[in-house]
Amino acid sequence: MKKPEKIRTVIDDNIPLRGILKCHCGNPVSGAASRGKAGKYFYYYKCRFPKHNNISAIKAHDQLLGAFELMSLSERRIKEVKSGAEKAIETEMKENRKRLKDKKSLLEQEKEKLYSLEEKWIKNEIGRDTYERWYTTLNENILDLDAAVERLGNDDSKAFSILSKNFDLLTDMKYVYQESDTLEKREFVSTVFDNNLYYQEGIYRTPTMMRMFAHNALKMREKNYLIYEEKEGLHSEIPLSGKGGIRTLEPVTPTTVFPGLLIRPL
Repeated sequence: MKKPEKIRTVIDDNIPLRGILKCHCGNPVSGAASRGKAGKYFYYYKCRFPKHNNISAIKAHDQLLGAFELMSLSERRIKEVKSGAEKAIETEMKENRKRLKDKKSLLEQEKEKLYSLEEKWIKNEIGRDTYERWYTTLNENILDLDAAVERLGNDDSKAFSILSKNFDLLTDMKYVYQESDTLEKREFVSTVFDNNLYYQEGIYRTPTMMRMFAHNALKMREKNYLIYEEKEGLHSEIPLSGKGGIRTLEPVTPTTVFPGLLIRPL
């Protein structure tokens, strides 16, 4: 019943994958500098278990950049993604306008109920306990509805405009990663691979990757950058609730996503 301990990760620009990249045993790798004979420092990613991964940060970063370069989308594919995104955003904005109208109507109703409650209290038609109980409930409802109205009333056109202007960046995923700061790089890697990026036998491995970036998976393997092996039963995207929604797909066992590899060595 105890909450799992949070792993504290110190952010270092030289080793942005520390705590994000995992050893083949499932343990997040740490990272540190090692001083060479000439006094120069070299950075490594290392598993805390003996005889597990000890990876040169230079090699790891070059491989990852190579993989990201092959993830870049073609102009044709970007047009398809942009068209789909525009339709999805347009649909969402339309639904938000309907939700906003409904929330405003409910907000007015709750305010009227509160006004009626206060009138009854002033006229001594209800007792103090009844007044306080209903006042608390109605006031909480009003605050929640107010927040929903404010959220749904935000102008999404600006966000849509920013999104449209940056679609072309998808043609050079390597550039996107290189130009990001360390925190953005960590978020980028976690999102693309759904927190399932491993390193084993000199190459990255993952069972989960955003589908639109997997079109050159064979080339990534051939160039010894990344092996993408989608595990049966895993979704490339997080399912929503409802049919096919969140549920336990299989028994929880102390293994990684790769067959036969335990999270902790025996």
